[in-house]
Amino acid sequence: MPSRPKYYWDACAWIALIKREPGRFEACKYVIELAEAGKVEIWTSAFTLAEVFKRRIDANHVYALDEDRDTDFEDYIEKDFVITVQVDVEVGTAARRLLRVHPEIGKPQDAIHVATALLNDIDELHTFDRVDLLGLNGVLDRNDSQKLGICPPPFPPPPPPVTPSLFDALEVQPNEPTRNQAEG
Repeated sequence: MPSRPKYYWDACAWIALIKREPGRFEACKYVIELAEAGKVEIWTSAFTLAEVFKRRIDANHVYALDEDRDTDFEDYIEKDFVITVQVDVEVGTAARRLLRVHPEIGKPQDAIHVATALLNDIDELHTFDRVDLLGLNGVLDRNDSQKLGICPPPFPPPPPPVTPSLFDALEVQPNEPTRNQAEG
C-alpha cells in the first residue's frame, strides 16, 4: 500500500485554521479533512506550541493566537492524525546549518520547521511565509535525497459540474394532466 502524503505545518497554517483567516482557512480546513479521513498525515514541531503565541509588533500588542483559543490549538495538535516532532539536537544542528547556508530563511523558528521537514522526509511544508520560505520550494534535499516542496496548503478542488439528466429537461406543466391522470 502506498504511503500517505506527509504535510508539515508551519505555525502560520495552524494560526490560519484556528483564527479562520479569510483566504487561508479554507485550504487549512481542507487539509484537516483529508487528514481526518486518513488520506494525508499532518506533521508539526512541538516548537509550534510556543510559536503560535507570536505578537505583532505594534502599539496594541496583538497576539496571533488569543488566550481563549489556546486549548483549541492544543486539542488539534493532540489529534491522532497529527504527528508532533520534538526539537532535539539533530533538528537544532540542522536548523543552524540551514541558517548559515540559506540566510533567506531569516528566523531560527523557520529553520527549525524546515530542518524537521527535511529530516523526516516530508513531502510538502505548508506555510504562508512568502519571503522566508516559499522561495525555497524544490531547492532543499530531504534525508532521502528528494526535494522538499514548500507551498501554501492546497485549496479544495472545485465541485464537479452538474450534468443535467434526462429528467431535468422534462417539465410538467401545472395545468397539463400527467399521463396517469389522462389515462385514469
